[in-house]
Amino acid sequence: MFATLRTPDHGSLPKGMSAATLDAISTALAEATDGLSASAAASATGVSRVTARRYLEYLADSGLARRSPHYGTVGRPEVRYLPVRADPAG
Repeated sequence: MFATLRTPDHGSLPKGMSAATLDAISTALAEATDGLSASAAASATGVSRVTARRYLEYLADSGLARRSPHYGTVGRPEVRYLPVRADPAG
């Protein structure tokens, strides 16, 4: 009985993450037509860029988004996140 109280809930979010913020980031990602950078996600949701990146990385690690580098003219490429759409045939 005590072991069930101690086992972690694998369906819950990592410490420090909220469902409301995850929903906001997920919605912004779904509405983005050409991918979403952490800066764009931050602007769309009102969170900091670092927070937006953390949630986008969580979505990517969970298989709900994929990372795509976007190369500009100079410097490090920007990472854009694209939603993983369900296959309508499958």
